[in-house]
Amino acid sequence: MDLQLTVVLSVLEVVVLTGLQRTVDIAQTSPLTLTNAFFIHFLLQYGALKIYRIFIVPHYLSPLRHLPGPKDNFPLLGQMKNLLTADSPSAPYVEWGNKWPDAPFIRHLGLANMELPLINTVETHREVFQTHNYSFVKPEFMYRYVADISGKGLLFSEGEEHKRTVLTFHLTGLFSIPNLKRILPVFQEKAGDLSAMFDREIGGNAKAIIEVTAAFSRLRIDVVGVTVLGVHLGNLNHADSQMDFLKCFDRALNQPPLGALISFINTAIPIRRWLPIEANRGFERATREVHRMLLECVRQRSHDLDEATRKKEAFASANSVSGGRDLLTMMIVKKELTQSRKPKQILNFLSAGHETTAGTLNWAAFALSTHPEVQEKLRREILDLLETSPTPGYSEIESLRYLHNFCREVLRLYAPAISTYRQAATDLTVCGQMIPKGTPLVGIMLVTNLSTRVWGADVAEFVPERWNRGEAGAANPYAFSTFMHGPRMCIGKNYALLEFKAMLIEVLARFRFGMTPELRALEGKLPPLQNPSLTYRPRGGLRVVVERL
Repeated sequence: MDLQLTVVLSVLEVVVLTGLQRTVDIAQTSPLTLTNAFFIHFLLQYGALKIYRIFIVPHYLSPLRHLPGPKDNFPLLGQMKNLLTADSPSAPYVEWGNKWPDAPFIRHLGLANMELPLINTVETHREVFQTHNYSFVKPEFMYRYVADISGKGLLFSEGEEHKRTVLTFHLTGLFSIPNLKRILPVFQEKAGDLSAMFDREIGGNAKAIIEVTAAFSRLRIDVVGVTVLGVHLGNLNHADSQMDFLKCFDRALNQPPLGALISFINTAIPIRRWLPIEANRGFERATREVHRMLLECVRQRSHDLDEATRKKEAFASANSVSGGRDLLTMMIVKKELTQSRKPKQILNFLSAGHETTAGTLNWAAFALSTHPEVQEKLRREILDLLETSPTPGYSEIESLRYLHNFCREVLRLYAPAISTYRQAATDLTVCGQMIPKGTPLVGIMLVTNLSTRVWGADVAEFVPERWNRGEAGAANPYAFSTFMHGPRMCIGKNYALLEFKAMLIEVLARFRFGMTPELRALEGKLPPLQNPSLTYRPRGGLRVVVERL
């Protein structure tokens, strides 16, 4: 906006000032002279405006300047250096939240002294994500950070478009309880494939050290292949994907450190399209290939369904291994979206669900390995169920209270998604604080999840029983922010939880997780984490001992 405003003003000033000089005919003035005049006006005004925005407004004029927040800022970088060198992408935010637990917002500075208020308390979360939800939009810099991977789709739709898109997903019925019951056997089948893979890794031994991050990632893509695309990708049975989909998708989501840094900088300065280095070009090739594969999948499924309709066959037989209950088939049959928009919505679901669900399984393995007493208690509950019901149904799985509490505790302590952002679409007041139009707000899932004000002194400990104790955190839905809140909360929450539980039931009935020497050396601390990163994950993967029972 500043750039466009300055350009327009500079053009007008050159025209007006030249016209005011009676001895000068603007039509006969040299183009070079006019260009020089324009650039002089432009540079002086743009420079003055930026000095005003960067050095004057944040420190002397902003209505947010009195908010509490860190003061150890670096010139022009604000807190960016501290955020990039922290132990994890969310660690500074959690520290600030517990330092100022009652402040609705905590102000910190970003690149070029951009003011970034952190959404801090549960009350503020309710106001921003529920009460005033549609008074906020996703900011442009978040779009640059995420949309290269996920496309626009549901994640970046706003207002009425967002309401229509959510309705579209509900109309497909993919996330309805009846459909979850129908796709539960898919989760159980793929969990069995994971167990078979663990068996192969262990071989003739009693146990083996396995890098589980890659295994869970392949598992998640396999599940997505059936439930979202209606195809078997076979990643758990073959080293290479049937469509090389995993390689491309993994390259896009799990960038090397330099690539992750480029994505981070791209939020403030759109540099991606101009960088010829391999870390950037490889990312762009991978995302293009993912989009191409999805579009081809949409076209092929549409053709198969048209053929099935022409031959008067049931649409479930149209080359969909899910029996027609996958998201792609449902979207085509319901005719809720154009063909060009279907890949974007599917990619939204893939990117939002793949890495977060795989990451959750990762942290479940870590929690089980480092808390053997929790693992044994959970296994006893699972084995008691399997004695009476070897292939449990939806209602039986949902009746396992300790499993439910374990899943929630993993998601509370190790929320797989790091952050979400909102930008005020208008001037408004939230929890007594005036938020000017255009102000970006930062939402960090772990800020409320790890708030001592809400959860108590043992907030950092892994205690599944806390969910039965009636603590303030367990009773307040806004204290558990992993799936976020309000109209924009995770639409696939129930899907993700059921998949998570089905995997744990299968694996814990057959295997025991234990600590490697590297995990023992950490003495209860977290392994080194990837930073910067869109998701909360160990740097270089996670290795645990997997023992056959």
